[in-house]
Amino acid sequence: MGRWMAALIPRHVSNRVLLIVYRLLTVFSVPRFVRKNHLRENRIRLEQTNWDFWRLPAAYIENQSEWKKIRFGVGRHLCMSYAGCEIIATYNARKALGDSMSEKHMAELIKEYEGRGTALWGMFGVAPTAIAAYFKKNGFAVETADGADTKTVKEIARRNKVMIATAYNDKNDIMAQIHTVCITKNREGKFVLHNAYHRNDKGRFCESRPYDTLQEAVRHLSRREPKLIYLIGIM
Repeated sequence: MGRWMAALIPRHVSNRVLLIVYRLLTVFSVPRFVRKNHLRENRIRLEQTNWDFWRLPAAYIENQSEWKKIRFGVGRHLCMSYAGCEIIATYNARKALGDSMSEKHMAELIKEYEGRGTALWGMFGVAPTAIAAYFKKNGFAVETADGADTKTVKEIARRNKVMIATAYNDKNDIMAQIHTVCITKNREGKFVLHNAYHRNDKGRFCESRPYDTLQEAVRHLSRREPKLIYLIGIM
């Protein structure tokens, strides 16, 4: 694909149009029998993991690339490692908001999104608007903003301690795909990215360092040139 073709969608298709396309793709939900099979398999496989974030209250999921055995979507190659960032962001946000989360909760969360919110059977993950709908359904106060609406984005960042951001990994290359992360504020009011593939000195996946502004945090969502598509503030 030529460079101009790769840049066509992130540069010239508005966020609003992209979100509408995502919503249209959610008509392709994962069949019920597949959801049931995945729930059963994922419960077993998740219980076999020994990741710290299941046990530690202040630890979040940072290691999406290690989730190849956790099923999600329709297709032999589809799994949480490939297309589960929105579900991981949801899990992390609920944990940041004080909910007690576990392997069982994650298996149920995958099943719920497979039934309502998957884009083209999970090929394109979960529609960002479906994440907002999920939190509203579960009784949370939700604010949303188009990534191009910088004024509203700043207001959401000011008012909320927990956010979910969807962004292009590279504003010049659609082939770099789209990524969704949970962003939390620390005690100093700085912004921390979760599941953005940051590593510590030992090479282990970890949360990002704190950033002074949401805009700065989004700039470090990938190692390329990220561009914010959609922001959700959750209380």
